[in-house]
Amino acid sequence: MSDFHDLPSTVGTTIEGHPFVLGEDEDAAFTKATWLDKAYPEDTVPEYPATLVEGFLLLGMVDAASKLAAPDRGATAWGLNYGLDRVRFIRPVHLGQRVLSTFETLAVEPKDQGYKVLRRCVFTVEGDDGPAMIADWWSFALPRGTVERARREAPTTE
Repeated sequence: MSDFHDLPSTVGTTIEGHPFVLGEDEDAAFTKATWLDKAYPEDTVPEYPATLVEGFLLLGMVDAASKLAAPDRGATAWGLNYGLDRVRFIRPVHLGQRVLSTFETLAVEPKDQGYKVLRRCVFTVEGDDGPAMIADWWSFALPRGTVERARREAPTTE
């Protein structure tokens, strides 16, 4: 997020993210953090290649990849995760492959004191013809300072 008041004018724009690579360290940390190591203690399923990136690990990269694509230098807005409308894992991604990302703003809708922002997030393995993952992701943007002002103005219960 950058300038809060400019958000409606971003509909139709696409930002290209920085390429990233997921390796064994990220895979191991994800497996431990999400308890996949406990749910599947014998991770030797012959049909599941050891180098295949788990779809939810890839989806979990959306926020960081988006932030790295458009850093908040001097931002007047900040955003919260509002949810996902649609996620599709179309092609496999393997550890060590270079992933390219794009973020297209599809909609900006007023909500309360802020905006709901819908972005189509597309991850593609470098050199592949089509996307590996497409996610339509909503965020809720507010002007910086909104929460702080509300806290200051809230009546105390002492």
